Amino acid sequence: MRYKGFELYPFQEQAIRAVEARQSVLVSAPTGAGKTVIAEFAIDRALELKERIVYTSPVKALTNQKYRDFHDEYGDEIGIMTGDVTLNAHAPVVLMTTEILRNTILEDAERMSDVSYVIMDEIHYISDIDRGTVWEESIIFAPPGVRFLGLSATISNLDEFCGWVQSVRDDEVELVETDFRPVPLKHHLFVPGAGVTRVSGMNKAVEQIRRPRRGRGHRPPDVIDHLIKEDLLSCLCFCFSRRECEARARSTQRRRLLNNHERERILRSFDELCERYEVDPRDQASELRQLAGRGIMYHHAGLLPVYKEVVERLFTTGLVKLLFTTETFAVGVNMPARSVVFSALRKFDGVGFSYLKTLSYYQMAGRAGRQGMDDEGNVFSVVNLEYDTQKDLKKVIFGKMEPLQSRFNLSYSAVLNLYQALGEEEIYSAVDRSLAAWQRGGSSKKDRALLKARLDILTKAGYLADGELTGKGRIASRIQGYEIHVAELFWAGCFETISPEECAVIVAGIVFEARRGDFHQRIDASGLGAVRNRARKRIAEFRRTEQRHGLEETIKAPDWGLSAAVQSWARGAALEDLRGFTSSQDGDVVRNLRMTVQILRQFANAAKEDLGLHDRLLEAMNLINRDEVDAARQLRLG
Repeated sequence: MRYKGFELYPFQEQAIRAVEARQSVLVSAPTGAGKTVIAEFAIDRALELKERIVYTSPVKALTNQKYRDFHDEYGDEIGIMTGDVTLNAHAPVVLMTTEILRNTILEDAERMSDVSYVIMDEIHYISDIDRGTVWEESIIFAPPGVRFLGLSATISNLDEFCGWVQSVRDDEVELVETDFRPVPLKHHLFVPGAGVTRVSGMNKAVEQIRRPRRGRGHRPPDVIDHLIKEDLLSCLCFCFSRRECEARARSTQRRRLLNNHERERILRSFDELCERYEVDPRDQASELRQLAGRGIMYHHAGLLPVYKEVVERLFTTGLVKLLFTTETFAVGVNMPARSVVFSALRKFDGVGFSYLKTLSYYQMAGRAGRQGMDDEGNVFSVVNLEYDTQKDLKKVIFGKMEPLQSRFNLSYSAVLNLYQALGEEEIYSAVDRSLAAWQRGGSSKKDRALLKARLDILTKAGYLADGELTGKGRIASRIQGYEIHVAELFWAGCFETISPEECAVIVAGIVFEARRGDFHQRIDASGLGAVRNRARKRIAEFRRTEQRHGLEETIKAPDWGLSAAVQSWARGAALEDLRGFTSSQDGDVVRNLRMTVQILRQFANAAKEDLGLHDRLLEAMNLINRDEVDAARQLRLG
């Protein structure tokens, strides 16, 4: 079978035949195998049949990339909804984050009634501790008749997962599984001082470098030297901290990886992209330009979104020979390289250091090897001589893929929407349909107990009464993320008399959570002091109610650390001016301001009956949603 001029691989043909037969499909294949072709066929077929289709991805960056790719091919047939951006939302094909899909299903399932397929890219995210519940809820609560096309990396319990999807969707699911990769991977270790070895040869290599040596010492070649010598560039070098990404890029810039012609090309492209996105060539862009001229760049969440866009666009030209990046670059973004390097296979997990899971390793390693250009992809893991053992590294690289696990954990907003739709008795049956319940062979006592606790808390706090949602409950049900914070502060009168600027400051305090070690200048609280104290006490009381009901994880306390920066931004300050108020990186500031805009928008829609507040919230949103914060502007410029 051929599609778009190419002969399909057997697993692609099997999945496409199932889509033609209007079946739900689960595809499990290694990163780089060609799963996206199946999604493209489903989109083509839906447009041909005049049907609607939803394409979801786990991160906004991937959603934006897919929107550009599909929009270039299909034009106005494509729309996007990410929370930051909504363009052409009623198009036949809408790309969205999985959270937006879940919210749509819970708030107004009728809007999904004419959707033939939901494509879930990176569906293995269902195991993500923080966000996996969103995938699970979307599959459980989507209207009958909606089919799913799930695209997953290799997982070990695919049969079990497929059985669960069939049970909750009451529909046959075609299971497509392969370990085929068009460009095979070769896995190596790099032992500092000894060079490249196989995993099986690690102990011998370590022993050799620990033997006493005579003679004058020279700097031993590092892994980058090896890549250059063996002509294995371009390379994605994964580091597990932002600081390390930048430090390694700077320390590597003594190398010139481009000839004069390539240098001229990449600098011309860099300048053109900066002009297109209206980027100030000074400041951080100046350093990125200098690095680009040497064929080196870095990429992480602390960069401004527009800078990340510039780096990603340049990487696709093939002129960036070394890109130092955090693991987020590996999530679905289709940007392969000839080689991949791990600066370490251990990372900080918020509590201590632990080794990568095998699934995560292959998600990143799978970026090695460019189809049609490379015969193989080479992956190098740098050994830390202090703590790495051969056994530990072998488990990461050649271990069994971790099984998918249920992370089912209904938010308060989800509980309120389900309560309204199903009633107090039937809502427990929804919990019994979770993946956890399926894996245990029946209902999940843990999930039922958590749901009961949430219902009791919502009743105690005035969100539920007499078998229905109260006014407070209706407000919270219309907000996804920080719904309790907004409803509690609204009900406490915190927004009654404050200005649009002050509304933005309060909402920013709801969403913001400082990174460890960041500095923040305190705001003059003379005007907002009483409101902030009332907000703090109201949230603290709700948290105590949660604790009394046995909840281990409570809603977050307000964090006013960004208040001075938000106030200054609302008054028209430039982004660089905010650095006097906070040491948070520009990317973090913009991300928090975009989240502030998102909650202000939801709050305004929920508070339409209070015209005065509704108008002030919209004005607050407009004060914040400008320049670098305006995600739709960046998408339009690109």
